[in-house]
Amino acid sequence: MPDQRLAFTEPAKKGELTFAVLPMAKLEVISHQRKASDPHVKRVIESVERVGFLAPVVVVERDGGYVIVDGQHRFLAAKELGLKEVPAVIAPESVARRMLTLNVEKEPNIRERSAVALSIYREMVETEPDLSEDAPEVADAVQHAHLVTLGLAYKEYGRLTGSSFQPILAKCDGFMADRLEDCLPVREARAAKVVEANGLVRAIADRLKEMGTWHEFVSAQIIAYANPLKRARKQQEFDATFDKMIAKLRELEEHPEKLARG
Repeated sequence: MPDQRLAFTEPAKKGELTFAVLPMAKLEVISHQRKASDPHVKRVIESVERVGFLAPVVVVERDGGYVIVDGQHRFLAAKELGLKEVPAVIAPESVARRMLTLNVEKEPNIRERSAVALSIYREMVETEPDLSEDAPEVADAVQHAHLVTLGLAYKEYGRLTGSSFQPILAKCDGFMADRLEDCLPVREARAAKVVEANGLVRAIADRLKEMGTWHEFVSAQIIAYANPLKRARKQQEFDATFDKMIAKLRELEEHPEKLARG
């Protein structure tokens, strides 16, 4: 039996959407989605058992099937319950990337945001390599360029102090006016510098622990001390910023007592 569809106009942006009840066999979760929460899935199962499946998933149509861009917990709950079909809103492909960064069920942490941004960025490099990185659709999809750099840095070193580096990156790691395919190696090199700086922060923290002056927020304190952009208001250049920061961290590694005096 073909899918029954109902076209409608959503009230905020006046976008043309379609409502349908879709077979579970045709649905899959988009690869960029964050890892599902088992407790959340259980809560959705309890809700569906009590009141029914009332909140549609949001999908885009691809290759004869449907990719879920919002609603993975509802989809997993439906699988657990053995449902054969679920209600869905079919949205245009153009909204899929925006849904992943803007429509979330809980506030993602910096690592999760970076992972999603990197995954979307890599997909765009593969599908639209000649697109300029500073094109509006790239910013619309990943939100902030530095999230891609952080995503690459997390891939290289999972215990990165990303939240402490983020304010610095926001001031020096903007979108570039080059092809996406050419920008990816530059971002990988930038990520390597972030990881190098993070390694020095950890080494300094170890030195401070030996001196008996370690505390819970010491990594953030070290990064703040070495931050060359404390008073900068305009966008700065990445390499100059991190070269200065790494030099100051190396100096601090040799003389960690400066942190107490600073």
